[in-house]
Amino acid sequence: MSGELAIGFHGAAGEVTGARHLLSAAGARVLLDCGMFQGHRQDALAKNRDFPFPPESLDAVLLSHPHIDHSGALPLLYKKGARAPLYCTPAARELVSLMLLDSARLQESDARFFNKIHAADGQTIAPLYDEEDVRLCLARARDQALGSALEAAGVSALFLNAGHVLGSAMVQLDAPAAGGRRRILYTGDLGRRRSLLMQPPQAPQDVDYLLIESTYGGRSHAPIDGLSESLAAVVRRTMAEKGKLLIPSFALERAQEVVVLLERLRRERGLAKIPIYVDSPMAVEITGIFDRNLADPGFAPAFKEYAAKTGDDPFGLETVHYVRTKEESQSLNDKPGPMIILSASGMCEGGRILHHLRNNIGNDTTTILIVGHQAQGTLGRRLQDGAKKVRIFGLEHEVWAKVETMHGLSSHADQGDLLAFVAALDPKPRKIFLVHGDPDEQAALAQGLEAAGVKDVVRPQFGQVVELD
Repeated sequence: MSGELAIGFHGAAGEVTGARHLLSAAGARVLLDCGMFQGHRQDALAKNRDFPFPPESLDAVLLSHPHIDHSGALPLLYKKGARAPLYCTPAARELVSLMLLDSARLQESDARFFNKIHAADGQTIAPLYDEEDVRLCLARARDQALGSALEAAGVSALFLNAGHVLGSAMVQLDAPAAGGRRRILYTGDLGRRRSLLMQPPQAPQDVDYLLIESTYGGRSHAPIDGLSESLAAVVRRTMAEKGKLLIPSFALERAQEVVVLLERLRRERGLAKIPIYVDSPMAVEITGIFDRNLADPGFAPAFKEYAAKTGDDPFGLETVHYVRTKEESQSLNDKPGPMIILSASGMCEGGRILHHLRNNIGNDTTTILIVGHQAQGTLGRRLQDGAKKVRIFGLEHEVWAKVETMHGLSSHADQGDLLAFVAALDPKPRKIFLVHGDPDEQAALAQGLEAAGVKDVVRPQFGQVVELD
């Protein structure tokens, strides 16, 4: 019928990764994000390889931000027949171009390594897509500035600052429905009310239906002001033990935040010098993008002020070792500590961090510092939960390294931030959908919203389609 309005939750429903939400409105189909599932290999493969809708039926794809759990399946979507334009902010397009090509290369590299060490037992894996598939996807990308509206088959969309990472956006949609047009707001990943780098998000008005992330729906982050001392304590212990501090880090935003914190400890608090290696080609490229865009309005004024004091070198390009080649990365295994290695991926599911873990996880002078969310089923989550033995590249390793977590560095809103965002919406939405969160986090946020007087809160299940009036 002409007034049909519905949302299908095909990812990040009852879990954190693989964000995919399909808006159907009067025959139009608009996909909000197309992320990669991360977790147990077989479960992730099953969810990543198939789409519960024909990709060629889409009228538009709207990308909230470039993190792989929101963008990582885009090349597969276009490989399988999607021809719709892909809209994102200009900064997001620049960043996602790098990240998707990197994702393709990592998949191919990890597949080659896995197949090599399992040649005797016949186990093989294949990448989901290759670099040519990425280029096919990127050919459909279109820049959409914050605050500038677009039309897609009768649906109007507006990108708003999400405050999460450089180029991130909330997506506000005005769509036809039987009872008149309805406004849907998809937050993507929502930033905090106070951030180390980014401007905080502002809640828009007159929202009928809200899709809000709930990654930390039941937690409160440590204050940003206390992060420096927490990090300094870990660094000092690493120096005393002449060990290695491994920091699994998302290449986008988290790596840059950690470098800024380490540089501020050196510049402002006199922390003794320790070799710092950013061992992720993607993080190196992204840091360059950040450095070239220090005037971007998405950055917080306090960060811009600090950057100016450093001579526009807040990311330590002159003092931090940015590793580019595989040979230089491998040489770190033979170098004695103390040293700090930041490496992707942030959930330890691929990339160079796996090689550093494989070589150092059995040493009691190694510290693994978790600085971001670890989805259930990932290697990072198992380490965070205290596993004594883990499998890396299919081989079992005993964990003698110390594992610590710094929750306060998250660029995700915590429960207080999320409740404050909802409280600022006027009037309150007809219905709120909690996405991008583990079940316990969603339950805690739903309870907090109910205590604040918000009643109609839904926790959609994977694959569920909800009709909107």
